[in-house]
Amino acid sequence: MNEVMDLVLKIAVVLVFTNLLRAFSIRLKIPPVVSLIFLGIVIGPSVLNFLEPCMTIDWIAQVGVLFLIFEAGIQTNLQKLKDESKMAFLPALGGVLLPFIGGFALSYVYTSDLYESLFIGTIFTATSISISVITLIELDKLKTIEGRCIVNAAIIDDILGILLVSIISGFAIKSEVASSGFFQNTTVITLIKMVIFFIVAFLVGIFVLPLVYENSKKLKLEASILSLSVAIIFIYSWFAENFGLAAIIGAFLAGIFIGQTEYQHRIDSEIAQVGKSFFVDFFFIGIGLKLHLSELTINPIFLILFLLIAIISKALGAGLGARMGHFDTTRAIRIGLGMVPRGEVALIIGSMALSRNLITDDIFSATVIMVLVTSTLPPFLIKYSFTKLKKDTF
Repeated sequence: MNEVMDLVLKIAVVLVFTNLLRAFSIRLKIPPVVSLIFLGIVIGPSVLNFLEPCMTIDWIAQVGVLFLIFEAGIQTNLQKLKDESKMAFLPALGGVLLPFIGGFALSYVYTSDLYESLFIGTIFTATSISISVITLIELDKLKTIEGRCIVNAAIIDDILGILLVSIISGFAIKSEVASSGFFQNTTVITLIKMVIFFIVAFLVGIFVLPLVYENSKKLKLEASILSLSVAIIFIYSWFAENFGLAAIIGAFLAGIFIGQTEYQHRIDSEIAQVGKSFFVDFFFIGIGLKLHLSELTINPIFLILFLLIAIISKALGAGLGARMGHFDTTRAIRIGLGMVPRGEVALIIGSMALSRNLITDDIFSATVIMVLVTSTLPPFLIKYSFTKLKKDTF
């Protein structure tokens, strides 16, 4: 059997197990993200060595990242976020600043590497909306004031995290080829390119894309809305990548702009179906494939501090922000705990930084472990805060 067909067969086998595992996870109320990462670890070099990382798997995973971030963009209700951002702003700000400072300080003390420390700080800012939302739905607390604040603050955190990683990544990569002179100065060129990207992206998104979708029937494109949207995602991603930002910021903006059209729900549903049925799952499986547990050399003390700071800084930062925003102590605790889970965005940031050699394998492994811990532990803490800390909500 040739190598291509051998890989095709392995992908088919993995897809079967992925679907079974996803159904199993939902039944046991385990975040599918956790299950898929564990599947990657088991079938990867760490255990069975059934499937190894390769260019094909990496490509599928990268497309999965774009679909995942696009979905986050298209599901962002700008009007609702604007209306409720006042109560979520301080918890979101605290949930970004304290984790960023904590992650940066920890890394810089151990490594003295500026860009790696900036990336770790950025990884700590992420919040998993899906895990918190699932937990809140189970408790029938999603529509409470705490639930709405957690969701909106998590959206703001992820937007800030995506922007941070995109900007830091642009400067980090360009600094490797920096040369002297004002017009050759990397920082100036990178800033100019970023500004150009945002100007063009917003002009196209505000004025051109709505016209395309509004006239899709006249252009005989209505049956091709899905493929047209995929093309827009890829174009925006390429544009961002080649103008000093990360591809994910392009995919996110594409989602934001397409989300303002009348086809929002249709595109969201179809992209989610295509993405989650293949591409997105392989992103999480690919995370597990990259882990070589037998080769881990990470300092145990560093790993423990990594986990503790990631959890405490997020809970404390978001909780203090909520307290400063005039929430009472009980509600502030619930909001702080609701912001602790990490998931997709943290993994995307870590994976992207690793692929560009901006963080080490050990830091990436610590990030994955942190995501696994913060995806499984906080839901129990959130449930405790709502059932044991008595306070009527409205």
